[in-house]
Amino acid sequence: MALQLSHKNQARITELVAHGDYPDADTVVEQALELLSERERLVRLRELVALGVEQANRGELIEYNQEFREEAMRSALRRFAEGDVPSPDVCP
Repeated sequence: MALQLSHKNQARITELVAHGDYPDADTVVEQALELLSERERLVRLRELVALGVEQANRGELIEYNQEFREEAMRSALRRFAEGDVPSPDVCP
């Protein structure tokens, strides 16, 4: 795929490579895309935290205790055995 970059972006990439920060332009773009993905993931996680806070404010809480932990583990193992793929929200 060929990309057309503005002169400003071309100059910035050339500068990063020339300074030795990156070995080539592809690596600069790859790192930039990884950072965008990470930013999107953080936005999603912040949304989930905000949802959790709203639920807590409404009193929709589940007590975290040994029983809950054991049931969550059984459920996770069962779902894994069934081939269920975990949400990327809970996987690093």
